[in-house]
Order: sequence, then C-alpha cells, then structure tokens
Amino acid sequence: MSSAATPTLRIMSWAGGWGRALRVAVSDPFERATGVRVEHVSQVGLKLPPTLLRALETRQSPDVHVIWCNSVPALHAQQRGHCVPLEGGHELDELRQRAWPQCCDERAVVHPYVVYYVLAYHEAACPRGAPRSWNELFEPQHHGKIALYPGGNGFYPIAQMLGGGQLSDIPGDMAACWSYLRELRPHIGELDYSIGMEERLRRRDLNLCFRALTNALAFRATGLPVAWCIPHEGTTDTVDALWVPRGLPAAVQELARRYVLFALRRNVQTHWCHELGAMPVHSQAEIPVVLRERTDLPKHADDHRGILHIAESLKVQHQLDWEARFEQLFRVRQPA
Repeated sequence: MSSAATPTLRIMSWAGGWGRALRVAVSDPFERATGVRVEHVSQVGLKLPPTLLRALETRQSPDVHVIWCNSVPALHAQQRGHCVPLEGGHELDELRQRAWPQCCDERAVVHPYVVYYVLAYHEAACPRGAPRSWNELFEPQHHGKIALYPGGNGFYPIAQMLGGGQLSDIPGDMAACWSYLRELRPHIGELDYSIGMEERLRRRDLNLCFRALTNALAFRATGLPVAWCIPHEGTTDTVDALWVPRGLPAAVQELARRYVLFALRRNVQTHWCHELGAMPVHSQAEIPVVLRERTDLPKHADDHRGILHIAESLKVQHQLDWEARFEQLFRVRQPA
C-alpha cells in the first residue's frame, strides 16, 4: 500500500498494445470506480522476473500485487502454492470453462481471454495477397525475413501437422514437429517478442511474423502496411492469466483480488477484448468484431474449431522441455 493517502495497486503488465489495452479497459476504469491508483510495472516476455520468483520462493512480500502473465508460468506458480484463491464475486460463475485451468482444482489462476496466433505479413512482400499456407514460409523472397517467438512459443502444433504428424501425438511423438522446424530453421531471421519490431517491418527486414493477433493489430494501428491471415491448415491459440501472489499485506491482497474480479466483469471483458482482439471468457461479453466476422475462428472461448489446440495441462508439463529442444535446434553454431 502506498504511504500516501491514496492506495496504489501495482500490476505486472506487458508494454505496447497489450499494456495500452489493459490501461484503457481495466486499470483506468478501476481507478475511477474505486479511487485506487493503478501502476503498471512493465515486463517483456513470458517468464516471470527473477525478483518476483525470489520473493515468492522466500515468502517475502512481492513488489507487484496482481500478476498478468502467460498461463504456463502462472500455473507453475499455483503448483508451488504461490497464488491466493479467488473467492467471491458472481463474475466467477459466469465464466466459460476455458477460464479455469483443468489441471487445478483450486480457483486461484484465471484465464481472462483466449488469444489466437496469426501470420502477420508486410503487404509489399506479398503482392499476390495473404499467404494461403504456412508452407509459404519457405518461399525464397521471405528467406531470412521471418520472425517466430523465442523458444518457438505457440508454433509447435503447426510444425507437428505440417511435418506430417498428428495433433494427438503431442507430446508422446513430436518427431514430425522437430523435423519440420529443422527444415524451417535456415529461413528464420528473428526469434523475438514484438516490442520494437515495427522498425524492422518498416525497413522491410521482416516480411512474415508469427504473432498473437493482438500484436498484428498493433502493427497495423501504427500505420504499417501489415495485414494478417490464418493459413488454411489452421492456427493455434493461447491463454494468459491473472492471479494474486501470496505474501501481500491483507489490505493490498483484497484490493488485488477486487482488481481481478473487476477485469472479469461483462462490460470490462467486452472493452478489454475489443482492445486486444481476443476472445472473452465471460459468457455474456460481446465478441470483438475482428473475431466475429471470421468464419475460420471459433465462436466462443470454449470452441476449438479451426484451432490446433493443446491443453494448458500439457503445456505446463512439457513447455520447458519443448523450449529447450527448440533452442538447441536453433542455436547458431559458433565459428571454429
């Protein structure tokens, strides 16, 4: 709690379009509704910062009060007993099943939306229009001008299918995935998150970017001639998480819990997911037009049609191993 008269709530947030969406749709309305000052603490990437992990492991009070992060690190934290249960609030009873991790009995981590991955493309690099297949990543004009996420995050199911494997073989037999990625490796020019990627797109250092839809929309919003598509083989999805860490003073913990419940309200979900281009988990929230108009995307958060979906329970068990395998595969050889 701030030493000043006005209490302050610190939210771990991403920057860019993600942080802007959280600010305008959740944090600013929460400030107006409660009088609590909300401060965003920016974080890049999917891993939790070392300072937070140390505080959680040593049972010290964390310096952030609400964690907004990807589902996998959130569920690892829940497994280690670092999350406060989310209790009370009728909002919890109005959420779709996807809001709750199936691998956990206690409601301590909530998924507030579903994000779909897309292929963002520079329009000048694709004069024939949107790529129809993921295999267009191999086209010569895109060589070295393709971006994936670090560790290959989100791309494994696509590689598995295009490599000739089956989705049902994950995680037991992913030889097709690694074979496809090994073939694709020479064509990849960048493994990075999206902050600052606008300049590389503007310079045409990048033609194609495997991105969360939120990032593709943010590129377009800056004025870049970047569009997005979902190739005919389908795409993957992901969920992020909201949770309250243990070790906070009681008053701060209660404010943090109220913030999470506020973010799950129907009207807040509608606004937030409109800003993100994400699928809300509140059963009565309005679906963003950018999703509603697509016939190749699901119609609600529990719908997996057109999605090469991998359950969060599998990701929690295997994501770190997949990332290690990917990094080993993509490691640049040092000159002798």
